[in-house]
Amino acid sequence: MDFLTFIPTVTRPTRRLPLSKRLFWTAVVATVYILMTITPLYGIQHGQQQATQPGQQLLSIIFGTAYGTLAHLGIGPIVIAGILLEVFAFSGILNLDLNKREDRLKFTLLLKWTALGIATIEAIAYVLGGQFGPVTPVGGALIIAQLLLATVIIILLDDLMSKGWGIGSAISLIIFLGVTRQLFLSLFSWDVAVDDQDQPHVVGLIPALAAAIYDFITRGDATQLIGLINRGVVLKGQTSLTYLPDFVGLISTILFLYVLLYLEMMKVNIPVTAGQYRGIKFTIPLRFVYVSVLPIIFTTYSLLLVGQLLLPFYNPEPGTGNPVVNTIIHVIFLPHRFFHDIPALVLHYLIYVALAIAFAWVWVQLAGLSAEDQAKQFARSQLHIPGFRQSEKIFAKILERPINALTIISGFIAGSFAALGNILGVWGTGAGLILLVEIGLQYYALVMREQIMEMYPGLKQVIGR
Repeated sequence: MDFLTFIPTVTRPTRRLPLSKRLFWTAVVATVYILMTITPLYGIQHGQQQATQPGQQLLSIIFGTAYGTLAHLGIGPIVIAGILLEVFAFSGILNLDLNKREDRLKFTLLLKWTALGIATIEAIAYVLGGQFGPVTPVGGALIIAQLLLATVIIILLDDLMSKGWGIGSAISLIIFLGVTRQLFLSLFSWDVAVDDQDQPHVVGLIPALAAAIYDFITRGDATQLIGLINRGVVLKGQTSLTYLPDFVGLISTILFLYVLLYLEMMKVNIPVTAGQYRGIKFTIPLRFVYVSVLPIIFTTYSLLLVGQLLLPFYNPEPGTGNPVVNTIIHVIFLPHRFFHDIPALVLHYLIYVALAIAFAWVWVQLAGLSAEDQAKQFARSQLHIPGFRQSEKIFAKILERPINALTIISGFIAGSFAALGNILGVWGTGAGLILLVEIGLQYYALVMREQIMEMYPGLKQVIGR
């Protein structure tokens, strides 16, 4: 335990901070991370561009990475460490009772050290794998040290948020920032992409639309304006189509966001009565999308990991390379709007849906969300379902059917939207939009909760805060 405490930490505030100050510190955390994404690592060749690798954009959105900067590893190490330790804790391998304060402290310290260990392995692998180009031993050690320092900063940012200085967690905030940044750049980026014919294309849809309208007014040429409907170009140095932000992507993104928001707001109500309040009747709402964030992170990361491992053996030239590897890479990193290969589209969709359902089921069983776990919480709160005897086994039997159904449905929805988002080429990817909506609603609920607590301080005693 003494060894585990040998790591920087953030102390809790002496008293509960008002909402305005917590919002201020949340903004500080966001600003620090944005600065990290634009601060280049010292000692690397910044002329390289890794973002063109398949799946790199999706990985950067989920883990908030930015190539060649202090955010090169992003939140990947702490997210992976958290998932591993939570699985170990809930499965009993760690032998920690997270209801006890001392065990929660041990879990937090283990999480920090595990994240640093994963960051060390990743940093060494990147340097030895040549991702930063040829470097000297001293230069490689310097890059590793910078990446470890950046991981410590992210750990402290998350510590700052979770200790009550900010709202929510730094991990959720960084994921939210990554997706919104991608949406913002798709709309307003002034960057210029050059195609294989040496023709420039403004990346952002709004600047491109302004240029197309100007061209139409001054020269009467509507070619660029019509081309903004579906903007597929072959960028210089590439062989496949890349879809720059266009109106098809904009409409698809808006439609996806609307449907996701609608589904996330749906609830399934379980009627209960409270014994300690003279049998007062009310309902406990279960979210229709019962669990979506972690299953889709598991699914996306698993497929990206398989794809990255097989990528060195992939040869895009027809009739060359291992056909099995080529097929797997093609299905995982399916080009956007690749509608003429129906088998690949179906496989891509089925793989995402199957993995999302499987991970949703496993996570519900391990993370304390199963019918048995919910029944235990009902029993501790002295709640019971009208018409049934107050018993954990009876609660579990009644809750088993709706929770199992909601688990499968939520996995199906998450996998479907992630796959369809990849196929249609929505901005921020389908998985990114799921995370954006889920985290956005969580922050909305947290802010509303804090406002109500400030308006009615007496509620803190009623809900046990």
